[in-house]
Amino acid sequence: MCFKKVMMAVDFSDCSLSMLNRVEELERAGCEEIILIRVINTAKFGSVAGFDIDAWIEVEEKESIEKLEELVKEIERKGVKAKFVHPLPVGEPVYEIVKAAKKENVSSIMLASRGKSRLKEILLGSVSEGVIRKADRPVLLVKDGKRQEKMFKKILYAHDLSEHSAKVVECVKDAAIAGGRDVIILHVKEKDKENEKEGEEMLKKAKEELEKAGIDVKVLIDEGTPHKVILRVAEKEEVTMIAMASRGLGFIEGMILGSTTDVVTRRSKVPVLVHK
Repeated sequence: MCFKKVMMAVDFSDCSLSMLNRVEELERAGCEEIILIRVINTAKFGSVAGFDIDAWIEVEEKESIEKLEELVKEIERKGVKAKFVHPLPVGEPVYEIVKAAKKENVSSIMLASRGKSRLKEILLGSVSEGVIRKADRPVLLVKDGKRQEKMFKKILYAHDLSEHSAKVVECVKDAAIAGGRDVIILHVKEKDKENEKEGEEMLKKAKEELEKAGIDVKVLIDEGTPHKVILRVAEKEEVTMIAMASRGLGFIEGMILGSTTDVVTRRSKVPVLVHK
């Protein structure tokens, strides 16, 4: 199950704390446990002269543990088992989150995005973007925006006719059953691609699998630049989440050229589930 054991990365900002509003949805999708992780980010200081980093870490640890204990209680009041990673990881957030996710063997990682400017994301990257690239399990990126609909109410499942993309169906199924049981499977045709006919059977199989679970499914086939079509359809159809696969471009390639996953996660106004 995609959401059986979820790791939530929090930094105590309003944006990250908003993920707790999704606990009931996660429970309906099969979540049995939520593991909170708070990374004390020392990477941002580098070698600042005269700064007592050990004393700062000590203060951060004490304050963070108190807050995490309260968050655990809040989650458990909502009916889901919870704990936090202890001792608190200290270092570079992306590395520590990915490492902890492996150690705890979580089903997926959940992060919040404050929606940085596109230029800043491209040049500097972000924790969310780094985790999406380096994690070896699904990552659910929750957007901090005005729209507060249930994120599993209507799902756009972007399918590129690859075997990897076909594996996303299990996560989509879990989410849709917990939400509005409403899924749009979208395939974007690209020029000079010759496997379109072979892929029709793959789309049909995904549709049938979802329908067997009592989910209403609509298949759309469009043509154009994948990320542009995905974002356009998402807005037009008023979906509440986008689900897609990532084959994991190398960091430099993804940073310079971008990938469909990179651009969609940056620009989407709704949560994005990236299956690795």
